[in-house]
Amino acid sequence: MTKLQLTDLEIYVKDLKAAKAFYTKKIGLKVRSSMPKWGYLALGATKSGRDASLTPWQPTPEWGQDVYEARLKMIGGITGIGFLTNDLKGTVADLKKKGVKAEIEREDGTFGRFTDPDGNVLFLAQPDKPKVRRKGVSALTFVTVVSKDSKKTGEFFKKALGLKSHRVPGEEGFTDYRFSEKETSIMPFTPTKQMYDNPSDYDSDIAHIGEETGIGFTTDNIYKLQEQLLAKGVRFKDDPDDNVYSLVQYED
Repeated sequence: MTKLQLTDLEIYVKDLKAAKAFYTKKIGLKVRSSMPKWGYLALGATKSGRDASLTPWQPTPEWGQDVYEARLKMIGGITGIGFLTNDLKGTVADLKKKGVKAEIEREDGTFGRFTDPDGNVLFLAQPDKPKVRRKGVSALTFVTVVSKDSKKTGEFFKKALGLKSHRVPGEEGFTDYRFSEKETSIMPFTPTKQMYDNPSDYDSDIAHIGEETGIGFTTDNIYKLQEQLLAKGVRFKDDPDDNVYSLVQYED
């Protein structure tokens, strides 16, 4: 199958310059790519790497009124992107010192979150037994996708796109999918009311089914890939839940 890589995870912000300052100066991300003319900015935990880049976008009327208004509503709506850290306690403490709203969520100290100035919530995940304790984020490690049937969506990722399944340590019943160990994984999950203390949170997550995910893939030959996927009966942009993904051809 033609080469395919998960490369971009989009979020929407009110002010791109302010978002860049927040993520670089307070979170410690590096600029991987920037095209100011197009409003494109790619940020990563490292200057380069096989993990996906975080790509903040500032909606503009130039996108067309319908798209512009739809993207404005998505500002502050991100909740499923997670960074890897080898010292969650130390990282959260440092973020708080910088004025970032951050917290550890679990008693075992392996999962936390922080909120950007626009209200986007991003997660911090620490391995159970990190070999080295080092503060800060080291990779963009996962993104979640809401699904009516996570197993069915997982089969789509494996058979249609060639991702490999991986049991999530400490998360019974959850499986993520990735191309390789160093790349960002996608984790489909099916919300149940029992997962939530607040019923409105359940309703909010369910509403994400069938949306534009902001997950972007790149390939070196988009036409060949499209032919291969169509031969499998796959419309690339849609998964079994009609969640929408983007596909771009990368030019060296």
